[in-house]
Amino acid sequence: MIKYYKFIFLLIAVIAGYILGNFIPIEIFRPTFIEESISKTEYYKIMLSLVSACITFCAVLVALFKDDFREYWKRPKIEFHTPSEMTIEDLSASLESEINNDNIFANKYISRIEVKNVGNLPALNSEIYLDKLEFIPKDSSIAQIIECSGSALEWNGADIQNIIIPPGGKKLINIIEVTPPEKISTPDSEKINKPPCLIIGNIKNTKEHQKGKWIATFSLYAQNHKPVSFKLEIEWTGIWKNRLTEFNNQFKISKKA
Repeated sequence: MIKYYKFIFLLIAVIAGYILGNFIPIEIFRPTFIEESISKTEYYKIMLSLVSACITFCAVLVALFKDDFREYWKRPKIEFHTPSEMTIEDLSASLESEINNDNIFANKYISRIEVKNVGNLPALNSEIYLDKLEFIPKDSSIAQIIECSGSALEWNGADIQNIIIPPGGKKLINIIEVTPPEKISTPDSEKINKPPCLIIGNIKNTKEHQKGKWIATFSLYAQNHKPVSFKLEIEWTGIWKNRLTEFNNQFKISKKA
């Protein structure tokens, strides 16, 4: 915001100078000279004065805009990429089944995004938030706005919400999970079936938002980087499958921006 004030101040100064130069009779300030040749020494003095004035002007520009100039050369620059396998299956809960030679089932499905710093300075205190979430039911074109959580997502392998991304560094972060259906007990000791659950950021889908299309906007905020966003489009039929190859027929995710 400060650099905009500097540019506005410079623009006002230029406009004021233009107005003064066009509407005030400068001729009254023009001195009368007697034409005569000047010596070589006087010529070099004049040239030296012009060079000194240019150097002073450049020094003022650097003093006013040095931070803005530095941003173009030394700064972090964040980019978002999709990993080679954007959605993976978590089989950690199925290891016991593998030992017993039973069928292996996925415990959950996880979709990730890769965050890369292609700049030449580290991105400090980087956090990712789910800023906007829309749901479009199947066979409908009307988008419903879903309220988002105010908490940041945790980075993979760190269990913390803000990290430093060094120059050339890459970090993965889980942005979407799908958990399987399960049977849960009620206070009356009855067993009820809980449907599979889609979790976008920190937001779990409800029975009103069971199948259709979700459009999610995530944003990264850092101490020395302007906010930068990416958008995902998720389509899900609400159906769970035990392995990823089958689940991919029910679940689609793509990065749009």
